[in-house]
Amino acid sequence: MSTSPSPQNAPTPGSVAANRPDTLEGAPNFRSVSSLPAADGRAIRPYRLFRSDALHRLSESDLQRLEALRIKTVLDLRRDDERQSAPTRWPLAAPAATRLFDASPELEVVQAGGWRTVIRQEDFHAPQARAWMAQTYARMPLALAPAVRDAIDLLSRPAPEGQAADAVLVHCTAGKDRTGFVCAMVLSALDVPHEAILSDYLESSRRRPPETLARTLLDFHGIEASPRALSALEAIAGVNSDFLDSALRAIDEKFGSRQNYLQQACGLNPQRLEALRAAMLD
Repeated sequence: MSTSPSPQNAPTPGSVAANRPDTLEGAPNFRSVSSLPAADGRAIRPYRLFRSDALHRLSESDLQRLEALRIKTVLDLRRDDERQSAPTRWPLAAPAATRLFDASPELEVVQAGGWRTVIRQEDFHAPQARAWMAQTYARMPLALAPAVRDAIDLLSRPAPEGQAADAVLVHCTAGKDRTGFVCAMVLSALDVPHEAILSDYLESSRRRPPETLARTLLDFHGIEASPRALSALEAIAGVNSDFLDSALRAIDEKFGSRQNYLQQACGLNPQRLEALRAAMLD
């Protein structure tokens, strides 16, 4: 039986250690969002918010680690067809409630299978792929506002007296785009500096290099790995600061600021903000 992780072992962006409790063999992009600087000189409390790619390839060792992490709610941002093709594995001894969010068709690029159509087009190169991704990120603020609202609501709940607080997991298929945006908005609510938000976002490409993922996808779907197709898919398979900036510009254009977006689209009123910071910051 695994033991519960201790806060002093909280992970930091850019490091991946096989013996860490927030590392899973079958989900390379699984990790705790923690130890980041936040409001009032405090830091994000470890093991409250987790993010991940799909969880269908978890090993028995992975399930034991999950059992120890007190994850009680999973926000699954995938489409129905993604969930059906890659059903989540989860430890029976540690049941978690799952909330489903399907932002299709607004987020066509980052939904399963969307890339397979355009990648076969001879005029679809890496620049077109990056532009397509940026356009998709611009749709995320409205498409994913319900998921941001639910994440904030769950993370704002105080721990029962004498008990550790339950954790929340946000995930999609690759754990980098939809998941990356939702986590970035939660961190924004906690006044995490943009540089630290960006570091957490870019960690996805360090955990799962886009060139490796692109070759795996092309091979799995029987698509010729031509230089054009490979470079275009690498652009889609990775994360890029320009992508996240596209979402932030869309927020500024429609709401004026991230704070206004969180208040107006995600229901983050002053009382909820105070509760969120009390629950999430050390």
